[in-house]
Amino acid sequence: MRRVLPVIALGLLCQAAVASPVIGVSWPGDTTHQWKADSETIRKAVSVASGAVIETDARLSAAKQILDVKSLIDAHVDVLIVAAVDPRALESSILAAVAAGVPIIGYDRPIGLDGVVSIGFNQTDIGRLQALALYAARPRGDWVLLKGDFDDPQTARLYAGQMGVLKDSINAGLIRIAGEAYTPGGLSLNARRAFGNILDDTRNVVDAVLTPDDASAGEAISVLEERGLANNVAVVGQGGDPITLNRIARGLQAATIWEDHAALARKAGEVALKLADGHSPRELAVAKPTDDGKGTTYELYLQPFTITVDALGLALTAGWIDTQRLCQDVPAGHIADCP
Repeated sequence: MRRVLPVIALGLLCQAAVASPVIGVSWPGDTTHQWKADSETIRKAVSVASGAVIETDARLSAAKQILDVKSLIDAHVDVLIVAAVDPRALESSILAAVAAGVPIIGYDRPIGLDGVVSIGFNQTDIGRLQALALYAARPRGDWVLLKGDFDDPQTARLYAGQMGVLKDSINAGLIRIAGEAYTPGGLSLNARRAFGNILDDTRNVVDAVLTPDDASAGEAISVLEERGLANNVAVVGQGGDPITLNRIARGLQAATIWEDHAALARKAGEVALKLADGHSPRELAVAKPTDDGKGTTYELYLQPFTITVDALGLALTAGWIDTQRLCQDVPAGHIADCP
């Protein structure tokens, strides 16, 4: 019996080790409220299974993220979550991880490679919701379309969703595209410059602005404020960060398409635990062919929500923003959620 007990104890220790997964997370490095909150939520989700999380910060460098992914693989993580700076730059690193048997989750931005599970929000759906929201605010007139980076596949998906809604009104002459521009690198400051140039070309004749994200929407609104046009032009973005929600409450932005990142992070943590437990990606997400047709990638999309001034309560109820931040500089009683 004296010899058996150590063996049993060793077996229990091995079971405990197996039951405690290690999840690696490669963040792009943007130090925004979004990623910090997402990190905390993923850690909480993984802690349910007594799991550990190892995180790296790419500092917005695709080259550094390649090294980060390799370091996490070398650390023998059970699953790797990647919020990519540039999914294309990571292809060889991701394929090497999959070949090594490490399940990969593309977080927020899809990584359409064989065997990878991507969890996020469908940009085609978001583009459609954006167009519907801006159409509700300005069903006719001169519109500006600010796009993301030309080389980013997400830009094309967003634009396709927008045009699916707007093409009939454009063809009928109800909506005129006064100007459109890509924003190199997807940087909001590039959106600001592009929008300023379009306003110069149109002599400030603009009724509505579709933007690729809320950072770009904020820059566009800043330009409109400088020119005394903010109260006359409807602007729609996507993301739904607290600063944007406050702009909507103040009447500066017509709408945003809110991506509930708390729900996204929880789902990523849950899927990571299931993959670590041996579940197949096919059990957890929708299978589709890769772009080259030589493999299968997996997608899991969450529902985005249109947030206008009448729907700010959704974000309050979800705990994404509190009343104090939402109602800063909003006159008391001006909107229902700021009594």
